[in-house]
Amino acid sequence: MTIQRATVVSTASRLDALFPFVRELSPAGRELLDRHAIPRTLPPGTMVLSEGQVCVDLLLVTLGHLRVFKTSPGGREITLYRVYPGDGCVISVSSVLSGAPYPANVVTPVATQVMALPAAQMRALYEREPAVQTMVARDMAGVLAEMMTLVAEVAFRRMDARLAALLVRESASTPAGVITLSHEEMALHLGTAREVVSRLLENLRADGLIHGERRAVTVLDPAALQALAASG
Repeated sequence: MTIQRATVVSTASRLDALFPFVRELSPAGRELLDRHAIPRTLPPGTMVLSEGQVCVDLLLVTLGHLRVFKTSPGGREITLYRVYPGDGCVISVSSVLSGAPYPANVVTPVATQVMALPAAQMRALYEREPAVQTMVARDMAGVLAEMMTLVAEVAFRRMDARLAALLVRESASTPAGVITLSHEEMALHLGTAREVVSRLLENLRADGLIHGERRAVTVLDPAALQALAASG
């Protein structure tokens, strides 16, 4: 009888499809990743990092996503950006490389799977691997552009236009344009109060642009919503 052996897939091989820089690592770099990266499953609502903590691992998201946000002294939140599979959390990279405290908070809005690479091994990869250096520089430029856009939106755009843009963006990736975010969650994304979001959603509903239920907003007129988003 022939006994078939299970094929063992290395960590680096599993990350190849999601993270282009992994494919460009040297054999020594891939071996380091295989030896030290640890898979983790994080339940929804896990506070991965709190502002002021030091990153002890670099998290490479393979499923789900991370939400990076700031909290005001009064407890109001604003989403800075999200980290999806294949993305790099450049603020985490900066904290890992420098040992500086993390300047924001990170939570898992949904069940999320990551590969956790300890800080010491990430620093070793950065020092030895040009592909990692290029990845960090590229992601830093991308996040900087995203932060500049966020600052401009908060400073110059009307809240109704920002809410319309959020609805357009979220509905594009959901079945039948149904958005399953609560008013509170939308407010957290936009850095405003839930009451403001509720009032603006009621205005959109009265204008026939959306249909709203509890934790479910259906976009009825995407073109008009897009026009509102562009008007602000």
